[in-house]
Amino acid sequence: MGLDPAQLRLHPEWLPFYRSGLRYLLLPGHYADKAPSEPQGHNADRETWLQRLKGLSPPYSVLLTYWELALDGPEPVEDESGNQRRELFSKMLSSLSWPRNAYVFWPHTYFRGREIIPDSSLFWEGIQVLRPCYVLLFGYRCGSVLFPQRELNYEWFQEEGINFLLLPDPSEMLPDNRTAKSFVWHKLRSLSITT
Repeated sequence: MGLDPAQLRLHPEWLPFYRSGLRYLLLPGHYADKAPSEPQGHNADRETWLQRLKGLSPPYSVLLTYWELALDGPEPVEDESGNQRRELFSKMLSSLSWPRNAYVFWPHTYFRGREIIPDSSLFWEGIQVLRPCYVLLFGYRCGSVLFPQRELNYEWFQEEGINFLLLPDPSEMLPDNRTAKSFVWHKLRSLSITT
């Protein structure tokens, strides 16, 4: 892996987000000029997410989603739990060594004011554009928003020709639940990801 020049243009507060694989939602230079002292609007609402689809390069092998992704998105809410989630995904994806263009994060929620709002239609609009082979659903809450009629467990299932897998929520893995982390690691390591 060589140096990624896009990282040099980002403010340090966005590097964990960028390195975690969410970088495909950050268009190069788009947030690089913001000063850290500016108030963060956290307006990653539905339309903002849909606009980001235009900057992505589908298809992707893997799509990842979790409840708090709306908080960790392009204008992340800076708090300890958000930093821990971003670091968790960054380490996980770095260790898996999947090609950078093989995976993308896409939300099933958006953030408005101080509230996370579930929006399964936002998710399915993204699925149509991103066309993943695998979708990793982190957490039962995530699964219940997207599949309210289905009884979910930690096993693969198919829907519309896409393979879905429910995995433990990031909050279940943090701060250091080695059992949950090991379970996720073994499931993800078994995927054959190429571009």
